[in-house]
Amino acid sequence: MTTLYISQRAWSQIEKAVRLYPDLETGGILLGNETNEKDWIITFASDPGPNALRMQNAIMFDDSYLHQMVRQKTRFSNRSHYVGDWHSHTVSKLAPSKIDRVTFNQKTIEKKYGSSSPIMLIVGLSRQNELNARAFIHQKGIRPVRKIELLSSKA
Repeated sequence: MTTLYISQRAWSQIEKAVRLYPDLETGGILLGNETNEKDWIITFASDPGPNALRMQNAIMFDDSYLHQMVRQKTRFSNRSHYVGDWHSHTVSKLAPSKIDRVTFNQKTIEKKYGSSSPIMLIVGLSRQNELNARAFIHQKGIRPVRKIELLSSKA
């Protein structure tokens, strides 16, 4: 069973972005690393970039900005690298749309992303205004991550 661990810092970055644009999709990249053959840790989550296009049911990332950010943030790190993307949904269903699936599949074959089994994290606000999340990994197709754990601030 795959577990996705998310640092407090990364979760706070995601929550801040979602609460800033509750009626529009937003998102960004995820940096972190694989901790063993099946578990991942996310240590950083970005915004989508200054030229991103946020819409009610879609987000178009500022790809050049995000590629530059990945290079900058991982230049001196042996452990942290691009592991996937996150985005919000404005509806309660936190499942990949058809467009999400196409984009996700495409990222596994493009060398510039540097991850053959990327993570897709989909988040959204509940009716109680709480941030919920579901994660998916691309390993022999798109499959759900069974467990997401928020790390304590000491981790």
